[in-house]
Amino acid sequence: MENQESSNPRPGKSQCMHYEGFHASPGRERTRKEVIMVDPLEAKRLAAKQMEEIKAKERYQRRRQIEAINGAWAMIGLTVGLIIEGHTGLSIPSQLESYVSAIIGIFTK
Repeated sequence: MENQESSNPRPGKSQCMHYEGFHASPGRERTRKEVIMVDPLEAKRLAAKQMEEIKAKERYQRRRQIEAINGAWAMIGLTVGLIIEGHTGLSIPSQLESYVSAIIGIFTK
């Protein structure tokens, strides 16, 4: 097994040690596998950064899902309003006016 060690050339940054080795499996060719050892504090910062990226992506996907649901409900409401307009002859603003007056009527009686 062969070991190679190298460090980060920039001073003040965390140092990484690279260990390269060959792992042989019966019946398979030798494959090269690289193991990177990182400073624990740097690993923690990297993990926190990756977690923030994952959370931001999930928030973005959730917002898109909410907007899609909102759009679907808006289309359903518009379709119902147009169907009612076709049957009653009342335009959508007239329908809204009658709904509001009916709700106000419930509370003022």
